[in-house]
Amino acid sequence: MLRINSRDCECGERLELEGRLTGTYVPELEKVVAQARDRSSRVSLDLSELIFLDTDGVLLLREFQSQHVGIHGCSAFVAELLGLR
Repeated sequence: MLRINSRDCECGERLELEGRLTGTYVPELEKVVAQARDRSSRVSLDLSELIFLDTDGVLLLREFQSQHVGIHGCSAFVAELLGLR
């Protein structure tokens, strides 16, 4: 299961992901991020409560990075997968 909570902050809109980001949830997260980008010029993802991601999830997060969506709060393992280390 993936829970997505939206929070407004001084740096734009922050989406907090909680649970598992797998291929099943990729379309939903793509939709939520697109909607957030319609509302705000700056969107970021807080991954501090993300406990698992599969290859589809990694690919989606890399795509978001290339679109300048901020990535915050990820574990060392996720940071390594995303090339943030």
